[in-house]
Amino acid sequence: MKRREQGFTLLEVLVVLSLLSVLLLLVSAALLGANRAVAKAQAHTTSLDEMRAAQQFLRTSISEALPLKLTDDDSQSEGFLIGTPERLQFVATLPGVLGGGIQRFTLQRVGQDLQVAFSQRASQANAQRDEPQVLLHNVQALQFSYRGISPLGQPTDWLSPWPWPRRLPTAVRIDATVDGPVPWVTQVVALRLNLSSASSEE
Repeated sequence: MKRREQGFTLLEVLVVLSLLSVLLLLVSAALLGANRAVAKAQAHTTSLDEMRAAQQFLRTSISEALPLKLTDDDSQSEGFLIGTPERLQFVATLPGVLGGGIQRFTLQRVGQDLQVAFSQRASQANAQRDEPQVLLHNVQALQFSYRGISPLGQPTDWLSPWPWPRRLPTAVRIDATVDGPVPWVTQVVALRLNLSSASSEE
């Protein structure tokens, strides 16, 4: 009598294939979730690095503001610092990694970018301006405010705009709304050279 050969039935094969399909779906979902988590973490890290770099640059450059005229042209009436809610212009030393030297800094929001531009302290007509650099993207709102000493020697509250261009404020506050995973933290930058009381204001 011949021994009957054993094998898999069609039903058993279908059940195994179904289980394998479910397993593959679970593995694919896990891999997709892991990739999304990695991408989100990378975006968060990139945004955090950009935010920290922008804030560090702002703190360093603004704190180094000098009591020098924005132009070396005596016919110009500008003072040491022009400060409005969305634009700040002052003279400071450019970091060595960027070339060094005394430059006129212009910080402002253009579109949704916080930009900085450097230019020589020549007359406005002859100033050589470098291409503006983007410090931070996705800036929905930006406001500079200023605190210092009035011409009468009294400390002021936060003001915007800064009303005395021939006097340096003692501090600059930067408020912003940034669209991204990392929220902007209000920056208060103290100027190292507090010479406001030494400058007379007309």
